[in-house]
Order: sequence, then C-alpha cells, then structure tokens
Amino acid sequence: MEIVKGVYDRKAQMAMYSAIRLENPALGLLWLVGCSTGYRVSDLLSLRVFCIDSGLVVARESKTGKIRRVELPKSIYEAVNDHTGHYRLTGDAFLFCGRDPLKPISRQHAHRVFKKVGLNLGLADIGTHSMRKTFAYNVLVATRSFEFVKESLNHSYLSTTFLYLIDGLTAMLPKPNRYGIPPATVF
Repeated sequence: MEIVKGVYDRKAQMAMYSAIRLENPALGLLWLVGCSTGYRVSDLLSLRVFCIDSGLVVARESKTGKIRRVELPKSIYEAVNDHTGHYRLTGDAFLFCGRDPLKPISRQHAHRVFKKVGLNLGLADIGTHSMRKTFAYNVLVATRSFEFVKESLNHSYLSTTFLYLIDGLTAMLPKPNRYGIPPATVF
C-alpha cells in the first residue's frame, strides 16, 4: 500500500517552504497558503489576486462546487501582499503565476518541484496534495477533533475524513519488530 504523507513536523514544513522558495518564490507561497488553508492544488492555482481580500480567501471548490472561506494567518497574508507587490500582480492576475501573469503555474510543475525538494530533504512521497494533508494534520493536532477536520476540509462525511487521515496517522506509529509486534510504550 502506498502511503501518501503530509509533512507533520513544523521544522520540516518550514524547511520545505525555504527550499521551495529558492526554486520558485511563487511555489514557496503556494506551499504556505496550501498548508494554511487546506485548499486542493487545483483550487489554489486558479486563485486570482482579488480572491484574497483582507486576509480572507474565498473560492469555489472545483471538485465539490462548495464555496469555502478561510482566513489566512496574518504572517501569510503579509507574504501574499509582499508577493503581489513585488511582482505587481493586481485584480484579475493569477496569484500563483509563472512568467506570464495571465497563466497559472501548472499542477504538474508544482508537483515536480515539491517532489524534488522533498527528496532533497529526505521526505518521501511529497507532492502537491501534501499541503492539504499537512493542513488536516495540523488542524487535528490543534483541535483534537475529527469533526472539526471534516468541516475544515469541507468533507461531507466523517468516514471520508477518517480514510483521508488514516495513512498519515498510521505512518507515525512505531514500526513493528520482525515478529509483527510493535515496541512497548513506556509511560
């Protein structure tokens, strides 16, 4: 079974951001916004500058058709403002654009860069969906509530959220020994 992992350690999250930003500043911002909002990569790449107003991201999810409103942390909103100011992006321009502000960065390019950076940092199975999984894990740790994670991801069913997180949560469990017995936990 292939395990798709998020980046569950805060230091690893920031290391990913720093390394991605060196490759491409727009993708570095994509990583920050993705890990902070839980939007799917396709929805993030379709964001335009006007979609972020005073730190509030409002977008219709392409997969579900539902509208989500997510407030960005102040530091990330400031990073968005710095990015739009530096690249002179306004109104209808794509927030995560390549050389041409009329075209967004492709999902495939973002995935290649994330995977490359993850491998360079020793993190396996990192891709664009890792941002959403990282967001889900951070919400679960902060709230200790699967119901809140469900609402944050805009899932319709709690069972979907359980299935969604199970790979990442089981990946954090101690590995069993050669007899299939996990190491004893000492309290």
